[in-house]
Order: sequence, then structure tokens, then C-alpha cells
Amino acid sequence: MTTAKKIGITTFATVASLSMVLAGCGNNSTSTSSTTPKATETATSTTKAVSDAKPVTLKMLHFLEAEAGPTLKDINKRFHEKYPNITIEYENAPVDQYQTLIRTRLASGDAPDIIGVFPGTWKDPFVKAGYLMDLSDRPWVSRLQDGAKNMESKDGKVYGLPLDQNAIGVIYNKKIFKDLGLSIPKNWDEFLQVSDKIKAANIIPLALGNKDLWVTQLIPYAMAPSAIYRDNPNFDKDMYDGKSTFANSPWKKMMDDYAMLDQKGYFNKGSLGTNYDQMVQLMATGKAAMEVMGNWGLPPILAANPQADLGMFPLPYAEAGKKVYVSSAIALGLGGSAATKHPDEVKMYLDFWAEAGNNAQLLTQAKSFPVFKDVNPDLDATLKELVPYLNVGTYNFLDQNWPQGVQDTMFKDIQNVMVDGGKTFTIDSMLKDMDKVFTDKKGQ
Repeated sequence: MTTAKKIGITTFATVASLSMVLAGCGNNSTSTSSTTPKATETATSTTKAVSDAKPVTLKMLHFLEAEAGPTLKDINKRFHEKYPNITIEYENAPVDQYQTLIRTRLASGDAPDIIGVFPGTWKDPFVKAGYLMDLSDRPWVSRLQDGAKNMESKDGKVYGLPLDQNAIGVIYNKKIFKDLGLSIPKNWDEFLQVSDKIKAANIIPLALGNKDLWVTQLIPYAMAPSAIYRDNPNFDKDMYDGKSTFANSPWKKMMDDYAMLDQKGYFNKGSLGTNYDQMVQLMATGKAAMEVMGNWGLPPILAANPQADLGMFPLPYAEAGKKVYVSSAIALGLGGSAATKHPDEVKMYLDFWAEAGNNAQLLTQAKSFPVFKDVNPDLDATLKELVPYLNVGTYNFLDQNWPQGVQDTMFKDIQNVMVDGGKTFTIDSMLKDMDKVFTDKKGQ
């Protein structure tokens, strides 16, 4: 288990942290959603009518209570009111114990009817073993953002209902931008121009705390969706098939540009000796104008300086006129056991969670981003700035599709590269290391 700050490895840990740290960031107004007719969705939400009203109890194992306790209780209550014959028997699992517990339950034949399904490669062994219900025919699938759907899919079939997501972007100081007459950059050249102007004003363009390993990944994670996956969404599959490598891909250019940012003096001096807390202070005190960070990075800055006027935009690592994609990650997911004796009732329950109003309720409480194209939660104004970009295109936190060990290798080697801009330990050596671990571990 990693900490919440190692964002890519274990998304549910990130969400547990996010739900706490964002508590003071939003407002308490009522959720808003699109006007998707609930009646239409409900009418198609199950493959059979429950006309006989036969009592059914669905067992559910999840860690939702920690992140969405009030919403969970309310939705279960209203679901039972709508379908009085169906009772949800919820069992909460501690976040840090869930993976082990669900593996044991599934393998022993004691699977609950409804379970938490993590995105990316985590779910793949369960799909291969036949543990997860195929949800491809559900009406909510067509409403999902492509990136969210892909992360809960395997071989073209959907095995989980994603409920929310987190995102990495550029947190920026609006006052500094206003004082310097800066506009939000739409492409990489404009981003470099903005950084030059900030530096010329004797302000640090980008706060960076690479002493903490998890911070090292944020810039390449923010670059890759536009640099790689926008035009080649099958890059990860090609990696597994041996058709692509890190070394012979945009990763070389990405790392060159990462090092270039340092060489241009856009980072704070001594970024390798700067930790995350110091990075927060640079932003809170206005010594730095921007940082590449997840949405969970907003509250610590505001806690240190409640008057900070912050905004958020995607890192525009793209040529002029090209779409900018956002690095995002599914946080919470629901699925069904393939062995359930009540598949139709399970699908009804998942469909209920997917209704626009219900999903918006969850997002407002958890203060996370939508996965549906037609859901507009009542988020903090800063978070709302990023929502339109999420609808342009997203790709998941990269390691969610990587074999175990690749991310740890990347952490260590990025630090080595940044010591002197790749002169002693080269970017080529870093990518060679990552390719070796990927190849060695991909079959495990």
C-alpha cells in the first residue's frame, strides 16, 4: 500500500486523502446536474421487471463509507424506497485492507453481490478469472467520458461503473497572472512564454518539490495524455505486445522538456532538496506562480493562506491548434460479482448510482470530478475551471496500466536525471531501465 500522495499506484488511497483535505475547499450549496430524464434511464435500467416483488438481499462489500458515507446511506435508503423488495446489506472494508479482503472472498467463493472495482490493470486478473459481471449493455456506458470507460474496460467489455475521478493540472496564482497581464496558455509555446514573463518578474514560475518521490512523476504524467495517448490510445497495449517501448516514444522528448524547464530556471533552486510541504509554502506565499499538481493540492495552499486566489488549467503540452488532454484517474468504482444469484437486481442498483442526480450528489460530497459527460456537480469554483478540459479528453494516471515496479523505477531515475539535467545519468538510461522492468514484470 502506498500513501495517498503516490497518486498513480493506488487510486483509492488518493481518494481517502482527497475527501479529507478538500473538506474546506468547496461550498455547501445543493448539487446541480444535467437534465437527463431519470424516467428514461430507469425504464431501461434492468432487463426484467420485478413484478413478483420477491424479497432479495444484495450483499455489498466496499470502502465507500469512508469517502461517501452520507451519500451511500441516502442512496441505499432511496433505492429501497423505490424497490421495496430489494435490501442492500452493506459491509464496509477499511481502505487499506480492501484489496486483500476482496481477493480472498472472490477466490473462496464467498463473493458479495456488489463490490468495489478499481481501474486499470488491478481489475484484469479478476476479469481473467471470471469474477466480474459484464456491464457493457448498461445505459450509462454511453454517457461516460472515454477515458473513464476505458479504465473500467477490458477487451472491449465494461466491468465497472466509475463514479468519480481526480485530475492533475497546473494550479496557478490568479493575482500574479492578473498583475503581470498573463492569460491561460493554450499550448506549450505559450506556457514557456508565460513562464519567461513570470521569471522576469523575479517570481518562481513553477514550484517543485522533487525531494518527495511521488512529486517527480507529476509533470510527465501531465504531459503524456497530450503527447502520447491523444493520438495513440493503444500505446500501453503496444507496450505489452512488444511493439512500443519507452525509449522509442514521446517519452524521450517529454523528459528532455522536463529537464529543459529546470535548465531555463523555471523551478525553484534546489528542487531536489525541496519537499512537498515547502512546495506548498512557495505557492501559499506567492513566491511561486504555478505548480503541476493534482486537485488535492489546493486545500493545503488555502490552509496556509486562506486569501490565496487560485485557479487550475491543464498542462498544455501540445502544439498550437492541437487538443490538450488531461491526466485523470478513476477514484471510486462499483461492479457486480459474476457469480451473483441476482444479476438483474445488481444491475438495477448500479444503474441507480449512475443516474445524473445521484452521481452529482456523490461528487459534491467527495469534491471530485465527474466521469459522465452530462453531470455537472456543484464543485468549488477552482475545480470547475478544469471540468471543460476533462470533457475534451483524458487519460488515466499512467501506472494504472503499468506492471508493478515500473513506477518505482521511474521515481528513482527521474531524480537521477534531474541532478544535472541528464548529463551524468542520461534520459536514455532512465527509459532503458523502465523498459527492462516493464518487460520483466508484464507477464506477472
